[in-house]
Amino acid sequence: MSDPVAAKRRPAKLRPVARIVCDARRRRTMRNMERRFTGEFSPGEPVRASAVIRNDGMYPHKDVGEPLVHPGDTGIVRESWRFLGEVYYTVEFVARSVFVIMRGHEMARMGASFDHA
Repeated sequence: MSDPVAAKRRPAKLRPVARIVCDARRRRTMRNMERRFTGEFSPGEPVRASAVIRNDGMYPHKDVGEPLVHPGDTGIVRESWRFLGEVYYTVEFVARSVFVIMRGHEMARMGASFDHA
């Protein structure tokens, strides 16, 4: 004896055993899009400081608390990396001859609010 209800059911669809988790081309595109929408800066991009950056004791030949960068100073992003969920940037300020580690909220893109000076 066969069950008439079971006979009318459609066979279950075959489900894939594994999925592609990482596609390098898509990942690269997504990173660029995420950077654009989250306000992240890319290496080589000119920026202006929006805050005073003081020496915390890590910068050689300067006193602790001495200002290294002032608001409005222009620099170039040299590299970026993530640490504990935050993005940090190494920014070169040629006029002041310093390399400073900054976070995104401490700088602005050129052409933004500070560009009127």
